[in-house]
Amino acid sequence: MSFSINSNTSSLQSNLYATQNNLNQDKSLTALSSGSKLTQAANDAASLAISEKLLALVSGSGQAIQNSNESIGLIQTADGALEGIQDNTQRIRVLTLQASNGTLNDGDKAIIQKEIDALSESSNDIATSTRFNGINLLDGTGGSSNDGTFVTQSGADVGDTHSVSIPDARSLVGTVDVTTQAGRDAALTTLDDGLKAINSARADLGAAQNSLLSSVRNTTVSQINAASAASQLADVDFALESANFSKQNILAQTGVFAQAQANSRNSNLAGLLG
Repeated sequence: MSFSINSNTSSLQSNLYATQNNLNQDKSLTALSSGSKLTQAANDAASLAISEKLLALVSGSGQAIQNSNESIGLIQTADGALEGIQDNTQRIRVLTLQASNGTLNDGDKAIIQKEIDALSESSNDIATSTRFNGINLLDGTGGSSNDGTFVTQSGADVGDTHSVSIPDARSLVGTVDVTTQAGRDAALTTLDDGLKAINSARADLGAAQNSLLSSVRNTTVSQINAASAASQLADVDFALESANFSKQNILAQTGVFAQAQANSRNSNLAGLLG
């Protein structure tokens, strides 16, 4: 009569359970220390893919908001410069009307002409020297295509853009000569046309600024919602995970004890058979 004893069965099972418990314990500890339950794709591949997509939207939205705010600064710089040109132009118009009065002699008109020339030069300097981050704003050479049109990537996706065109301010107001009647008559028409063009340009800038501000608000809301959704997918529930870690810790300790007991029984059995 023969018989067999599977003396290693209990020990192998105990070792298997202990190994699995240790892995679960390490996984729980990693989640608690990192604050994320998606530290590796094996934890939840689908949630990880969705979470990463949402995080890309969050970071992209952040850059889009920064882009919009920088463009708002550019627009405000251009608008402030145009306001200076507008003030000069309005003053030139007043001087032109003054020079049109028959009570002034040629010397008076010459003095007025000097002030007009100085104001015109000031406006030209503003148009040629106004820059934002080294980019000319009012001479018609700035922008994404060097044609005065500035495009802002105001969203996280392709096509989420805003654009604004800033005209060449050097050409908005022509030459003004008040030393002759013909020059004064022509100057008023030229100045009125120039003021209309400046007002139109400033209105476009104001509309573009408001549009970008609205875009910033909308993008911020989208960013917050995406961040919240990503957080729900990836962030650890510390109370739940702490309880799970305690459970795995107890199981690991129990497994070590069970393995020790199995090894002890095998040793006793080997002693009896020896």
